[in-house]
Amino acid sequence: MRMRVALLVPALDEERALARTAPVMAEAVASGVVDTAVLLDGGSRDDTIAVARDHGVEVLDVAGFMSGLGPVLGKGDSLFRGVHAVEADAYVFLDADIGNVSVAHAAVLAERIRAGDIGFVKGGFVRVDEHGVPREVPGGRVTEEVARPLLSTVSPVLAALRQPLSGQVAVDAGFVRSVAMATGYGVEIAMVLDAWRLLGPEGMCEVDMGTVHNRWKPSEALAEVRDQVLAGASLREVNLPGFGPVRHPSVVDRRA
Repeated sequence: MRMRVALLVPALDEERALARTAPVMAEAVASGVVDTAVLLDGGSRDDTIAVARDHGVEVLDVAGFMSGLGPVLGKGDSLFRGVHAVEADAYVFLDADIGNVSVAHAAVLAERIRAGDIGFVKGGFVRVDEHGVPREVPGGRVTEEVARPLLSTVSPVLAALRQPLSGQVAVDAGFVRSVAMATGYGVEIAMVLDAWRLLGPEGMCEVDMGTVHNRWKPSEALAEVRDQVLAGASLREVNLPGFGPVRHPSVVDRRA
């Protein structure tokens, strides 16, 4: 029986980015790359939902699903609720704001997870600017200064991932529904650590997505991302040497 794969895209006030991403989501379904595509809206106040629906993309009001959990705590919370709301055998996650988003980005992740021998697929790529020029810091500032040092305390294999904090991921439904998911920006590093511990190196892999244009963030915005990544790792008892556990109000574990 063919594996049913759902594409999930978390978004909050991304109307401009969705003008690019929503058509790609619709095309991914029409071309058979995935079986369904759902925008996980975390409470947008702009026209994010309207743009998605104008392109025929299904929208899940994340706050209205599992409402007993309270307010939506960022990206990880949207993904947690999404995998429990949308029926599928596997999921592909894509960020809403990829500047050069294409069906090929979803296809390389979907193809690998459909093979059935891997439970966790991390997208690796070259980060480029709006002109297609590789960025000066290959993995991003938070990746190089925080994520890689954290992961190196667990395994050099994890530390060597090209983009350990990338939101471009494919996961087996059984795996992702069985684990707690960290909320906020803690979700990526916590998920990598969960995959390593539960699936082992033979159950996870990295695939080449080519180039990805990520939106540049100012340093002050990255401080918040850094703190949430540290908190997500702390939930898995991984901390930087010399530092104790880090807590953050937007980063908690969600459990089914």
